[in-house]
Amino acid sequence: METKKKPSKFKYIFYFLLILFISVYVSGKTGYYETNIKKNTILTNEAILKFEKDIADGKAVDIKDYINSEVPDYRNIYSKTGDKISKTVDMVLNEGVGKVGRFLKALFT
Repeated sequence: METKKKPSKFKYIFYFLLILFISVYVSGKTGYYETNIKKNTILTNEAILKFEKDIADGKAVDIKDYINSEVPDYRNIYSKTGDKISKTVDMVLNEGVGKVGRFLKALFT
């Protein structure tokens, strides 16, 4: 009687990583990242030209009119909680190391 082997999870992980690598490689070779950078540069150059024109026309200028800095807020309850936990752990560790240092200093003086 033959027993069928279950495919290992390693095989699926390997295939996933291979597909991920190929997709990143292809996007790098096709110039996806360079295209995005060039697009942002063109927008910046257009903003500079508009700024210079407004200065030449004697208009009042404000930096907010020329810079598009819309940054979406991706924070949610989990990221905020993780941030609070990491700050708390950082504070506890920093204070703990400081107390240990003062304790050792008191021992040897």
